[in-house]
Amino acid sequence: MQEPHEFRLDIGGIELAGVEWPGEGDPVLLLHATGFHSRCWTQVVQHLPGHQVYAVDLRFHGASDSHGTADWQIMADDIHRLIEKLDLERVVGVGHSIGGHLIARAAARSPGRFKHLVLIDPVIMSNDRYARFHTFSTQLKATDHPVSRRKNAWRDAQEMYERFSGRHPFSTWQPQVLRDYCDYALQPAGDNALRQLACDPINEAGIYLNQKGNEIILAELPLIVTPVTLLRASPSDDAISDLSSSPTWPGLADALPDCQEFYLPELNHFIPMQEPELVAQHIRAAYDRDY
Repeated sequence: MQEPHEFRLDIGGIELAGVEWPGEGDPVLLLHATGFHSRCWTQVVQHLPGHQVYAVDLRFHGASDSHGTADWQIMADDIHRLIEKLDLERVVGVGHSIGGHLIARAAARSPGRFKHLVLIDPVIMSNDRYARFHTFSTQLKATDHPVSRRKNAWRDAQEMYERFSGRHPFSTWQPQVLRDYCDYALQPAGDNALRQLACDPINEAGIYLNQKGNEIILAELPLIVTPVTLLRASPSDDAISDLSSSPTWPGLADALPDCQEFYLPELNHFIPMQEPELVAQHIRAAYDRDY
């Protein structure tokens, strides 16, 4: 498999960073979950030899710019502009968590750009759950959310790996995926000997809390005429604070025009981190499907 190369792309007012693995045929576009980055997909891509694959750092994440507010509509616009700028056609769009939400919004807006979607435990919730989030978020500021208090001063990636490897949910990940996350999770070293997270915990908390208006995606589901593969993990009664449980509306598959669901109750929300080869199998199946 060819070595990846990093890129930065000006999409108008902001630059998004990412990684491209050169290859042939229809492109695959990978969008990560909140708090992570494009290199978390490396172990999935290892099982996609020969394919042209793009993995992008969302706004506020990785090496991408962090301008503006943590607004999901703005982030969805980012992905639409990215696809237009790269002029991607017949895209196999793959999104995990918020990435699933954003790629679904892009497919609703520009269905002609997409060949297939693979939505991995996307943050597409029921109306009732959105209402609960609205109530919850109006009572908190980003600085009040537990995520905002993540440790944000690290000696290096090895310290991160050693700290997280024995802690849930990181302990459920494949070790190499955790190493990939830690290796690219920190900002470059500055004058201070300690390094901070590339995704600032305040921004991460703001993304979790800012769900107002995101229920519009439920009205957009009939517009997603692209075939969809949905991977869904086990839900929890405490999906607001239990970040390892599935946030996905159990009725999502039935609400989409063309969707095949795979329910994976033995896994948690971090499906690509637990089973990268399984995720790659579903991407290959979507890629090889004739239309």
